[in-house]
Amino acid sequence: MKERLITGIALIVVFGTAILMGNQALFLLLLAVVTIGAYEIYRLKKDEMKPIILPLLIVSTILGGLLGPEYLSVFIMGWIMTLFVLTVVFDWFNFSHVNYIFVMVMMLVAAIQAVKVVLSFNTITFLFILLATYVTDAAAYFGGRHFGKHKLIERISPKKTIEGAVIGYVASATIALIFGHIFVIEYVPAIVVYLSAILIPIMGQFGDLAFSLIKRYFDVKDFGYIFPGHGGILDRVDSVIFALFTFNILLQIFV
Repeated sequence: MKERLITGIALIVVFGTAILMGNQALFLLLLAVVTIGAYEIYRLKKDEMKPIILPLLIVSTILGGLLGPEYLSVFIMGWIMTLFVLTVVFDWFNFSHVNYIFVMVMMLVAAIQAVKVVLSFNTITFLFILLATYVTDAAAYFGGRHFGKHKLIERISPKKTIEGAVIGYVASATIALIFGHIFVIEYVPAIVVYLSAILIPIMGQFGDLAFSLIKRYFDVKDFGYIFPGHGGILDRVDSVIFALFTFNILLQIFV
């Protein structure tokens, strides 16, 4: 518990400093985050794949994230061809690797692209998404510890409870609605702000569960170990990725 708290405070300080320094500093920090995330993707399969895959993962993730939206279709086509060429050239690289790497890398690429869209508004909007996400996590964690009695989806995450999920949702939606109404509505259409505040707390939990399903499939507790008490980068951004996707989808629909 103490370890989780110290790590959480350290993360707030680091990201808070980057936010205060402006979009460029924040985006560079996020690129570093996804670089470590790319390594963690490789780490889960490193016993089956050769080290040559690691730089390919890192370069592809960063390149896909930095490209303009108009080039994404070309990137996806090139990435698919690259992965299948690898299956032809190397007998240790197979179709299951193609599926796993394609989905995970594209998830990180899409997340970077989503961050670029959010930062085109301002850092307050990005902070709004982080707030809606991490209040859910924190409130669900403490709510589950104190009031949890009924398992949420035990086959995926045995420790999560229905009570914790509900408490996390209510706390996050309430705070996000207030924060969004006061600070964000000036920059982002009201309907996007309000729907984001309502939907992100639940979609973030789905993101957490989705990544828990991946870890359960590979029979690992965490994606990495960079954050004591919290696991790896992917363990910390799973909910945020789905939150970013939710916000961007709402933007596409209503703006």
